[in-house]
Amino acid sequence: MSEAIERNFIVGILGDNFDINNLIGQALGSPGTKSDILFYNRLDVSLNQVFCGLTPIDYPEKIKPLLQTLAISNIHVLAIDLNIGLNASVGEILVGMDIFSKLYRTKVLVVIAGINSNTNWKLLETRKKVRTILESTSLKNVQIFELKAKQDYENLKRIIVELGNEFLQLTNVNEGNTEVLVDHVFPVKGIGTVILGIVKQGEVHSGQMLEITGYESTVKKVIIRSIQKHDRNFKVAYEGDRVGLALKGNISPRDISRDNIIVTPGIFKQEKEIEAEIFVSQFYKPKSGMIKSNDGFQYYGLIKLKLSPFKFIDGQNIIPGKSGTMKIRFDKSVFHNGEGLKGIITELNRFENKLRIVGYFQQTKK
Repeated sequence: MSEAIERNFIVGILGDNFDINNLIGQALGSPGTKSDILFYNRLDVSLNQVFCGLTPIDYPEKIKPLLQTLAISNIHVLAIDLNIGLNASVGEILVGMDIFSKLYRTKVLVVIAGINSNTNWKLLETRKKVRTILESTSLKNVQIFELKAKQDYENLKRIIVELGNEFLQLTNVNEGNTEVLVDHVFPVKGIGTVILGIVKQGEVHSGQMLEITGYESTVKKVIIRSIQKHDRNFKVAYEGDRVGLALKGNISPRDISRDNIIVTPGIFKQEKEIEAEIFVSQFYKPKSGMIKSNDGFQYYGLIKLKLSPFKFIDGQNIIPGKSGTMKIRFDKSVFHNGEGLKGIITELNRFENKLRIVGYFQQTKK
């Protein structure tokens, strides 16, 4: 008997009030794995859908968990606390959502929460300000949803399902190649190394041989010993599934991190120096007024979940809001599936009420 394919919706919950993020997360699923990112998972019987929510713990102090949450998820929910209102961290989240939407066609929803008799007077003005900001980005048609009552959480889930279905229609399913992003890894007694992650592309089959990329040296091959989804055993995992994979092979938990991807053997290529089209966000403010080649400044590129340091070494100077062609040199090799590298450009300094997300890059010559 064949397994029914369940629809999975992977939702990044973003905002600077963890309590609100947590309430939205718990509406989607039960709290699960927690590190610098907290996951929520549930098979929703009433909607017959699977939800995986995640929210960064250490943001805004650290930007890495925010960027990795954006990269893992394909539906992004910005939760604005009306008590706090709009501030620099909300602006940074909106810039991240805008750039991911341009580069990866992710779907976005803005939620206003913290609405009560003490804050209701700010609601209309906040909606207007958010709409004005959205109009200056690629997110001008994004819905603004007000979260007031218990029933609104059920309505929110239905909106997420609609956005998820829109995302699925936009994406081209590539059944030939497998790609799994790793978010956590740990040892299990009697089983061995287990990773938790998202099937970003293709399928994963029990007994399948895959390889772990992201290493400077030799690629490590593994066999998928078993597959779990929401504590249930399966023979196959599909694109969009959050999975637990037991790995068979000469691999220990210390050999794997979010820097690694589990992929179809022989597909991924290493790069260290590329030519790329660079887009600089209109909201980013470089010290000299523009991004210059050979300025010696160290940026970071988020490729899949890996943050790789790099410098611009040649090319056009680019002012905010514009694109240009530049050469990038990474400190260490980075990987792509033959279609070229693309990723987010960011700074990694601690939050000081200034935008750290610079823009994005797409390799032009492969």
